[in-house]
Amino acid sequence: MFSLIWEPCLAAQTITHDSVAAYHPSQAELRLIFSRQKLFWPNGEPITVFILQPDSGEHRQFCIEVLELMPYVLQRRWDRLVYSGTGDRPKIVPNEQVMKTLVSVTPGAIGYLVSDSVSQGGDHEGK
Repeated sequence: MFSLIWEPCLAAQTITHDSVAAYHPSQAELRLIFSRQKLFWPNGEPITVFILQPDSGEHRQFCIEVLELMPYVLQRRWDRLVYSGTGDRPKIVPNEQVMKTLVSVTPGAIGYLVSDSVSQGGDHEGK
């Protein structure tokens, strides 16, 4: 015998600052943004990327569900940019609450949430 435990499925979603909330990047653009290969929004504003701890389950879920990449692929891209001196890594935040706060006060910012309590003006699904 076995028992099934049902837990609500939480979907990962991107969130953006209000200054760029009207722009909804495609999945391919999100990959470029989070891999730090696309550095500016269409309006010319610099993109500031926030992520959760790279070894967290939430980061892994976002990478797989939204970007359709394994987290180590992003890490390798960031390492390559940093070691070559041509770019930098995203800013790491400790939790989703800090993510929401920083994205809401940083013009041009993008981040993501994995919880089901997404209720900020600049939120939109990442898929």
